[in-house]
Amino acid sequence: MDRLSSRTRVLILLLLLAAWAWRLNGLDAQSLWRDETDSLRFATRPLAQVLGNFTRPGENGPLYFLLLRPWLTLAGHSEYAMRFPSALAGLLALPLILVWGRRLFALDVGLLAALLLAVNPYHLWYSQEAKMYALLVVVVMLALWAFAQALRRGGWWRWLIWLALSSACLYVHVLGVLVLPVQMVWFLVTPQWRRRWRSYVVALAVLVLPYVPLVWWQWALLTNPDFRTGHPFVPLDQLLLTTWSAQIQGIPQRPSALVLAPPIFLLLAALFLKPRQETHLPEPELTRPRLLCLSWWLIPVLGVFLVSLVTPIFTDRYVIWVLPALLLLLALGAHRLSEHNRWLAAVVLAMLLGFQVWVGWQQSTTPIKSDFRSAAAYVTAVRRPEDITLFLIPYIRSTYQYYDPGPYPAADAPYANREPDASLAPDRLRDLVQGHAGVWVIESEADFYDRQGHIRAWLEANGQRDDEAHFALVSVYHYRLP
Repeated sequence: MDRLSSRTRVLILLLLLAAWAWRLNGLDAQSLWRDETDSLRFATRPLAQVLGNFTRPGENGPLYFLLLRPWLTLAGHSEYAMRFPSALAGLLALPLILVWGRRLFALDVGLLAALLLAVNPYHLWYSQEAKMYALLVVVVMLALWAFAQALRRGGWWRWLIWLALSSACLYVHVLGVLVLPVQMVWFLVTPQWRRRWRSYVVALAVLVLPYVPLVWWQWALLTNPDFRTGHPFVPLDQLLLTTWSAQIQGIPQRPSALVLAPPIFLLLAALFLKPRQETHLPEPELTRPRLLCLSWWLIPVLGVFLVSLVTPIFTDRYVIWVLPALLLLLALGAHRLSEHNRWLAAVVLAMLLGFQVWVGWQQSTTPIKSDFRSAAAYVTAVRRPEDITLFLIPYIRSTYQYYDPGPYPAADAPYANREPDASLAPDRLRDLVQGHAGVWVIESEADFYDRQGHIRAWLEANGQRDDEAHFALVSVYHYRLP
């Protein structure tokens, strides 16, 4: 690669500073939601239990929680402290996508891809969440780079780096394992790499064989008829559309032709427009980088669909690490389009960037996550000592008590989605509220526990509702008991 000019270095520095400020702005604007307080609980467990999660079936993200642990010890448990590592990981992704764009296509493509990632509202959102997703993007890009370097240049130490980073993908998020089929496709479509097939086979065996027992445990868990992930089955077309829409439009998705037209236009330009400038590269060499990006973008999503045929597991954030591939293709499309019509490329790119900056701002200023912070402030101000607090669903208890730790009488609402649990719920509720003058119900995602509304129906019949308040995805109700 040619050395970067002073002007280019200044542009990169300014972009990194702007992206850093964008990710720190509003870092604690949203209330924590249950997945984030899970991170706090899992990272602060006894160390032996944290380490034991590396081999326990059903555990996800043990490496993230292990890395988060010392940081929380130093920085504390505030919202800002919990989310700061994700903001840092979000920043680190920018130079990595720039390097990938420069290696696969050209420096201008890398710069455009870094700009697109800097303002991307989806990446911004997970750069401001105390979960492993921003880190996963970084680790996957590093693992793919290590894989390419090991096949291009050889050397046992490069394969060791690849081995460590590929293992990290799995331990940061279990679906990071889907980076392996991406790498296999890259190996097959790159003739220069295939001459190192022996090294690749040995390295792959060293990587995979120790995990065979873990894969067996995970498969036994997925195929267990009593195991439920809580995710509905999503057809392939809807799965692809959901992933595409989320990665373009961010969290508050508002699908429209005006919003989706610019990225679709750029993607088509990347796939079908040929370079206008004269090039001496044969057609396979022009096509291969796009094929690498397409496989990076699509294969993991297809892999999630195939697993979902056995046990539904799809949530768009699980495959956030395909986002750089999409942005590389969009950057390539803008670059190719600019060679044919610079003004048209500028307009299309400005439309995409402008929309994404606007969505990023909306995400930072509008309550979107479950607003337990406001709910706790409301209840704390008026709760009486003789009231009991009832959590519907029990899983939200730790999140609410992050903001309202008590002490105060509290209990979990009984499960009422199936018989005989629904018929037993009235007796259980009567036992829970006995001896209390009132009940505060903290309700969020109640369909997971009480789809028919049995809990509140009993309270309506046996108490008098005299207060309620509603916040983003959280409601609170007070019932005065006879």
